[in-house]
Amino acid sequence: MVNADIIRAARDMLPDPEYSITSIAKLLGASPGTLYNHIPDLQELRASGRIPGQLSVG
Repeated sequence: MVNADIIRAARDMLPDPEYSITSIAKLLGASPGTLYNHIPDLQELRASGRIPGQLSVG
């Protein structure tokens, strides 16, 4: 089941070219189709190339 935390985490990871949509989905326990269904601006986020400030790496 997809919840708000999973969607938020996916949205934070999408702009990072290091992660594919498939790898993000797998990491979060969702399918790529689920991400497309729950994140209407997925393509825009993916293309933006900017990483949101709340994303922490490490």
